[in-house]
Amino acid sequence: DKKEVTEYFNGEGFNRWSRIYNTTDDVNAVQMDIRTGHARTVEKILGWLDYMGVKGKKICDAGCGTGSLSIPLASRGALVSGSDISS
Repeated sequence: DKKEVTEYFNGEGFNRWSRIYNTTDDVNAVQMDIRTGHARTVEKILGWLDYMGVKGKKICDAGCGTGSLSIPLASRGALVSGSDISS
């Protein structure tokens, strides 16, 4: 049910993911692994895109979450459209 999924991601799901992507130490070992892996992935993607140049390019960040990729891309001059299931 779409309504049930949306309510989950706007409530409990949002709280869980924001704790992972925040800078607080209030995470368990698995959440810290996810945080660390995500940061490495973002760094790698930004490196690839920096090599190609993003200024003025249109980029769609599907599942953008808290904007950990969208925000740095926009600061580099990319025209970013972000979409996420949560509000």
